[in-house]
Amino acid sequence: MLGSKIELLERLPIFRGLSRRQLGLIADASQKAYFQAGENLIAKDQPGDTAYVIMTGTARCLHFSGAPASGDRIGPGMFVGELAMLVDTDHALTVQAKDRVRAMALHRDALTLVMERDPAIAQQIAGNLLTRLQDFGRDMRKVDDFLAQFETAARERRIMRRAGAGARALPHVLPFPPILEQKTRQSG
Repeated sequence: MLGSKIELLERLPIFRGLSRRQLGLIADASQKAYFQAGENLIAKDQPGDTAYVIMTGTARCLHFSGAPASGDRIGPGMFVGELAMLVDTDHALTVQAKDRVRAMALHRDALTLVMERDPAIAQQIAGNLLTRLQDFGRDMRKVDDFLAQFETAARERRIMRRAGAGARALPHVLPFPPILEQKTRQSG
């Protein structure tokens, strides 16, 4: 059982680069958690101190802007409430079990003790978070550049209309840049 927990943790971007021994320490500090269909793993606007790695079953996101009403499928190997295991936070959305979910619960206090015993774990997690923030910043710059191109094209179209150029098509705008949700999904 410990081996399967370690394998799940190995796939999560936040734990990338940790040794199997270090992942074993984290897995040992985890607890089992079970949720019945309709039960919330995390709830919007509620404080949290635990993250969950889904081992079996599926859940869905609620209160997520732009998501279909049914919510996205969250299944085995996916992480829920990641930030709560590190810092005080209020959840931005609700994650609800669609069917019976078995999860590995990582409580903040337990993870803090593990990181105090092995500070290299804390350093690696911090480095992984920094990399993800840098990737997010780069993706946001791509979105900003795309929106700036669109704004320029729209401004040019308004100028052409005022000048009597008619309703010509917008100048070519590059397609929206792809934003990678998690680079690890491609490599994992």
